[in-house]
Amino acid sequence: MGKSKSRTASKAPGSWLKSTAEEPVATKAKTKHQRPKTMAELADKHQLYQQAVQKPRKEVRNLDTIYRKLCTQHLDHATKKRPANQSPGESSDSGLDDPLHGHRRHALTMREDFCGTAVLCAEWVRTDSSPERCAYGVDIDKNVIDYAMEHTVGGAGHHESSLGSRIKLVCADVMAVKGSGSASEELHRLSLPRVDIIASLNYAMCYFHQRQDLIRYLKHSLKNLNDFGLLFCDIFGGVEATKSGISNIRDLGSFKYYFHQHSYDLMSNTIRFSLGFKMRDGSVLKNCFSYEFRVYTISDLKEAMLEAGFDDVSVWISPRTKDGDEESDEDKNSDSSEETDGEASSCEDEGKDASDDSHGHSSSGQGDFEAFTEMKTRMEMPYAFNAYIVGIKLPKSR
Repeated sequence: MGKSKSRTASKAPGSWLKSTAEEPVATKAKTKHQRPKTMAELADKHQLYQQAVQKPRKEVRNLDTIYRKLCTQHLDHATKKRPANQSPGESSDSGLDDPLHGHRRHALTMREDFCGTAVLCAEWVRTDSSPERCAYGVDIDKNVIDYAMEHTVGGAGHHESSLGSRIKLVCADVMAVKGSGSASEELHRLSLPRVDIIASLNYAMCYFHQRQDLIRYLKHSLKNLNDFGLLFCDIFGGVEATKSGISNIRDLGSFKYYFHQHSYDLMSNTIRFSLGFKMRDGSVLKNCFSYEFRVYTISDLKEAMLEAGFDDVSVWISPRTKDGDEESDEDKNSDSSEETDGEASSCEDEGKDASDDSHGHSSSGQGDFEAFTEMKTRMEMPYAFNAYIVGIKLPKSR
């Protein structure tokens, strides 16, 4: 899926151009009458996608913030359940001691499934210089893994030369990768260490059209997590999610980003949409990325995660009203949502930059939902929303 998490959206105009190393050397066969290449022909579609859709800096902050909040919540809950005469870490007669005692409250290792160009992996290690802060990327498409190795990992520059040593990419089916041992063990072709976080973003769960395939993936992910590990999945939804014929355009200066929602199939609950780009010279990359997604609800994924064996599930949602979408052209594909009423805690509590962009494209192409809020109460269906569905693996009692 051409990826989900430096911040690519801040690249200078023209950074979408293909590397000159990728262009063939001019030969004598060329004549002065040869048509010059259009900007679309010169464009790097992965760079266009990254600038239009992906916001890895904010994505990583969301992962870090939610991990800390959920770890603190469960640690506080375990502390409240501990008998007054029981010391931290001491086993109780019931065996329900405090398995989270002494557990660090920040994540060090992250695996990006369906990683594409692995920009989330790069941002994960860039935000923390600790040598223990490592990222692993898995994707079945050799072309995007090769691209990531050259441009994302290998193209970091001398000032970030240490980043590549903390990123490992594997070209494989995510179901073939088995987690074992700790991060210090040798990395094998199809064996990666268990991690604190698995990020399956950019609506990756929607690739699983059959529920049994979804359950298999969730069970597999659970086995690949450390004690107190989190699986992050994101979904889109809302009133507009099932509408056909929706099109949106976002002007990014050096090019325009087009989103078109083609059709929604009621019988299979699948939706087809595509992304394209129009350059300043009028040339177009039409339907550059196309998808057919199964539309899952929040309750669909919650129930599937619990069935797969996760101990708990947390939902973080960012809704948006129709009026909010139509405020200005500048706001299109730019998330700016208010906190939702009810019992909730927000990613914004951690001092997140409200002017920064969030992740992904929603079903309408309006992909930037600002404040993700943990929801624990009922909620009316919004016009559109993005949500993290977070499966929680708790440590077992010692």
